[in-house]
Amino acid sequence: MSFNNKLKLFRIAARQNSSVIIRHVIENNISRQTKNKNKNQSLCMFCASTNNLTKEHVVPSWTYEHSTDRVFITNINGLDQTYNKTTIPACSICNNDRLATIETYINELLTHIDPDVIYFSVDEQSNIIRWLEIIDYKFQILNARRVFKASKEKGFIPYLADFPLSILRDNIEYSPNKAIAEMRRSQKRITIKNKINNLNSLIVFKTSNKGFYFFHTMDNFIFIELPQHEIALFYFYKQKFPTIKAGHKAAMKIIDKAY
Repeated sequence: MSFNNKLKLFRIAARQNSSVIIRHVIENNISRQTKNKNKNQSLCMFCASTNNLTKEHVVPSWTYEHSTDRVFITNINGLDQTYNKTTIPACSICNNDRLATIETYINELLTHIDPDVIYFSVDEQSNIIRWLEIIDYKFQILNARRVFKASKEKGFIPYLADFPLSILRDNIEYSPNKAIAEMRRSQKRITIKNKINNLNSLIVFKTSNKGFYFFHTMDNFIFIELPQHEIALFYFYKQKFPTIKAGHKAAMKIIDKAY
């Protein structure tokens, strides 16, 4: 089956089962009242299947060259988490077939690009955008499923211990409803076929840095630096720009603060 056909099946499955997945996350992870009898039951976060569940890496392991030592720090509680162990449930079809096809496509696309003459067609840009949008969606699910546990600075906080990270963020004012709405937006993005209006929100840089670097703010932007390809990608999830130059200028302001 061709790449485009698998991508289409992925989008259709995600769209048709979107309500089931969101309802499952609300009942099992976000709601403070519901006592779900099936709380330990899981399902695929892309198609809602409960069969042959696997662990899908939130950040694809090839991007950080399969290193088991690389970690990121969660801003909310200051705790380290290895990329390698950061996963969400996905059925074998979504993980090993559809998502794997997308990952292979992106990896090969970046492998064969000349970093000195960076050029992507509209279809290629659209597929890169969708890939970055899928990463955001995976983080949305991850942070709804992950609980606060403790703070690096203050240790165990009983009241917050089992709160999902997704509702403890300043930018959503600790509102479950806002967290759910944000998750729905992220989920919807990965099902939309046409990305033509988002092209100026994707900025591609040549990089000579030797180390993998990544930062991400859910429903806002993502930066991922891939030294093995001599390329870095920045993408605004919501913000749109009239020109690529305007997008580049906005991205550089954020990158300068983050680096």
